[in-house]
Amino acid sequence: PDQAPPSSPLVAGHLRQEAASILAAYTASDAPQAGTPQRKELASRVEGFVFYYIHAMRLGWGSSVHGTSEGALLLMLAVQEDGDRELAQVGKMGLELCATSAPNPTVASSLIDTSLSTFASSDSWRVRSACLDLVREAGHTFALHGGVRERCMRAVHEQGLQDAVPEVRQNACNSLAGFLRMAGSDYVRSIIANAPKPRRRGGKAPGEGKSDEERAGMLVRRHAKTLGVAACVLSHPTELPEWMGDAVSSLCRLQGDDTMITSCVSKTVGEFKKSHQDVWDIVKTTWSEDELQLLSDVSGTHTYYS
Repeated sequence: PDQAPPSSPLVAGHLRQEAASILAAYTASDAPQAGTPQRKELASRVEGFVFYYIHAMRLGWGSSVHGTSEGALLLMLAVQEDGDRELAQVGKMGLELCATSAPNPTVASSLIDTSLSTFASSDSWRVRSACLDLVREAGHTFALHGGVRERCMRAVHEQGLQDAVPEVRQNACNSLAGFLRMAGSDYVRSIIANAPKPRRRGGKAPGEGKSDEERAGMLVRRHAKTLGVAACVLSHPTELPEWMGDAVSSLCRLQGDDTMITSCVSKTVGEFKKSHQDVWDIVKTTWSEDELQLLSDVSGTHTYYS
């Protein structure tokens, strides 16, 4: 059934109150400083509460806790910014189990709603990256449910890739690659068609006459488009879909661009070359001369025509 399972009346009220109490104490402006006894006590409360959820879901009691999981989810996301990385890891384990043990699409959609809302409002890139992790896991858990999967894919593509922080954009790229493996070729081709245009040599410098903030925004958007194409390439680590030549060539044309983009191009083309060694003869005999030359210029690969 698509209805969210009811929480046990014996624990629901307590869980909601405890989650709200711990989250308020943890995120308060006057929260205890790191290293103090009060902070250690608070960390123990957080850890104990999250472990309760972890054990409940591992033991198959998810129906007793998923109905009250929003407060727990917010707490698990909040601790991703904690200086105690062990505590942050406990929160990450809880997030993954929340996504992978959701009993039906209704519960998964509720978790996704909370994650995307937090993604849009959080100032912490670690929290935003964790939100993408949960969205990715929920999407893969319900891969056969087209509505949930497509929603997750579009959120990662349209929101994650546009994040201001490179680490979050890279996480979005890797997450998008997994979804694109299940996406239709039309959607993949639309991403490739939106690849950045290569800069003309001697042409006008990008962002000329713009403010620093405007130039930074232009670079983020250009990097996001590049990562989108990279995700297309990485989505098929051994196969050669008919659009693969266009995707790789679109990336190769960006070699010599901004350092961030050039790094993405080199890394992606290197991964493509390494993972497609078994079908390299097919690459050499089916790709056009221009595509092979572009690939050779970036990767140093000897082409069929060289």
